[in-house]
Amino acid sequence: MKRVLIVGAGNVGSAAAHTIALRGLADEVVLFDRRAARADAEARDLMCALPRMGARAVVRAGSLEECAGAEALVVCASAPARLGQSRNDMLVKNAQIVRDTVSAAEAAGFSGLYLIVSNPVDLLAHLVVDELGVSCERVAGTGTLLDSLRLEDLMRARLGAAEACALALGEHGEGLTVDWSRTLADGAEVPEGERPGLVRATVDEAYEIMKGKGSTSYGIALAVATVLEARERRDGRVLPLSVAARGAYGIDDMTLALPVSFGPDGAPVVRELELDAASVGRLREVARAMREAYEAGRQG
Repeated sequence: MKRVLIVGAGNVGSAAAHTIALRGLADEVVLFDRRAARADAEARDLMCALPRMGARAVVRAGSLEECAGAEALVVCASAPARLGQSRNDMLVKNAQIVRDTVSAAEAAGFSGLYLIVSNPVDLLAHLVVDELGVSCERVAGTGTLLDSLRLEDLMRARLGAAEACALALGEHGEGLTVDWSRTLADGAEVPEGERPGLVRATVDEAYEIMKGKGSTSYGIALAVATVLEARERRDGRVLPLSVAARGAYGIDDMTLALPVSFGPDGAPVVRELELDAASVGRLREVARAMREAYEAGRQG
């Protein structure tokens, strides 16, 4: 990619810029923040380190209007997060930030991929398509990719597994849905008695990190870079990303984390893997609950 524009130069946006540059995923990373001094300071700080670490990318502060020449726009801006706030609270506060960002980007001529990171990621990605009318082929959220990575870490720690692979879908949050037929520890299925505790710990991991440092940043930065790498290479890898379901698994009119790969044109495509019946049923329940939350949050 020649240019990636990141909206929001806080902990998440700056960590994402760092990871994208180190992995060589863009020639230029532009940081935009309403606090222009913050974006400039983060960019200057990064550029002291990155060239000395072998990164060739240039990270700089810039304007949102520069998105016209970007392949991807990563939305990390959000209202300050606090422990205990509800999904609806986050939607009410962050929806207007997303509206303003997308409206300005569209007016500037942006035609690339919107990668939504701000929370609630699934509902905000849905808003971009449902309310703002952006084609679903240009919108994805980081979904449950970070949850899947965290679940793998917990499986290694709790089960003593040397190798772990996990597929978490549904909602980034309480509606997390694990397909246990594709979630394996050392190639074997996870014992049923361990499953509820692993799911609960995966959901709670973000809150535990926030208690200690106020936010999460490095894990989600890796998730952002992984999505951009998959889109750039278009190598068929499947990631659990927030996309419009469009009938997949019997779900319509909702955006949630589903198995996705990027097609030849760079658009996210749902790969309707054969999931176990329990996972499909759970996904449908989660989608209904998310739709209710979305409507309530917009009215709030």
